[in-house]
Amino acid sequence: MDVEKKHFTCVICPLGCEIDVELQNGNVVSMEGSKCEKGKEFVLQELEEAMRILTTTVPVKGAKWAMLPVRTDKPIPKRLLSKVIEQLADIELQAPVKMYHVIVKGIAGTDASIVATRNMKKVNHPEDAKKDLIPRKEG
Repeated sequence: MDVEKKHFTCVICPLGCEIDVELQNGNVVSMEGSKCEKGKEFVLQELEEAMRILTTTVPVKGAKWAMLPVRTDKPIPKRLLSKVIEQLADIELQAPVKMYHVIVKGIAGTDASIVATRNMKKVNHPEDAKKDLIPRKEG
């Protein structure tokens, strides 16, 4: 039987364990380099289907800032990241927006939602948006 070797860098915690796995007929026969159980769980999930939290921004009108940071509220299949980005490309929000407000439910056919990750106040006058900006020093 052929043994397939795979290498993973765990992204669950700051340790970033380098984990080497040997597979035989799709089954793990050895795993080395994980310093905790989370690393082992990460590799097993990666082998089944890689999952990620997506963080990005969407445009927002009537606010101090032009872009609102958003993320998925749970991991989604890595293979769907570009599909989610495509769906978010058609979205433009209107301020105000509250942190954790659900922007899109069931994104890309998953059970995950896109949520705001900060409050975005409404600005009544365009000059209000510039009040708090720090001027650049010349020279």
